[in-house]
Amino acid sequence: MPVQVTCRNLELPKGLGEIVEKKSRKLKRFFDKVDRIEVIFTAEKFRRRCEIIVHAGPFNCTAIVENGNEGSAFDKALKSVERQIKDYKTRMIHLKRKHEGTGRLMAREESATELEATAEAV
Repeated sequence: MPVQVTCRNLELPKGLGEIVEKKSRKLKRFFDKVDRIEVIFTAEKFRRRCEIIVHAGPFNCTAIVENGNEGSAFDKALKSVERQIKDYKTRMIHLKRKHEGTGRLMAREESATELEATAEAV
């Protein structure tokens, strides 16, 4: 899973690039289908912006945080992305369970209808 770190109008402090890659790779344990992660740092006067884009199969999530420090902006953006991934994963689990349940109910209704039809035929 590649992690692409881009800096616009600034240079990252020593060691922050490695920390960013290390922490970004931990997103894989929340959701297995993470394909690619993009981390973009931008400097505008005294503001520092961190944007994290996660490409995970059919699901893409984005978090943009502005702060005075690159490291804290990254940490807040990473928390936001983790929350989005967890929410998406729980939604998918609930949808799957919902559809599984309706399939069973429909099968019971169909079998009850078949029993009534055979009872009428007899």
